[in-house]
Amino acid sequence: MKGPMARAFGGAATPLLWYYAIAVVVPLLNGAASRDALFLEHTAFVLLVPVALVTVVGLLSRIKDGPR
Repeated sequence: MKGPMARAFGGAATPLLWYYAIAVVVPLLNGAASRDALFLEHTAFVLLVPVALVTVVGLLSRIKDGPR
């Protein structure tokens, strides 16, 4: 039986990959990285915030389910 964190990341893997592809890879292919440093900030935000949100949701579901 998977834990809540594994379920949270497992269920979010495919949507996150598509989100990363659209939000990071497409601008990279269009040359956005060479234009300015704001793209690095955008990339960090895009990569870190969804992982943090999935982690919080996984932890909250673990708290809701109670100790095992």
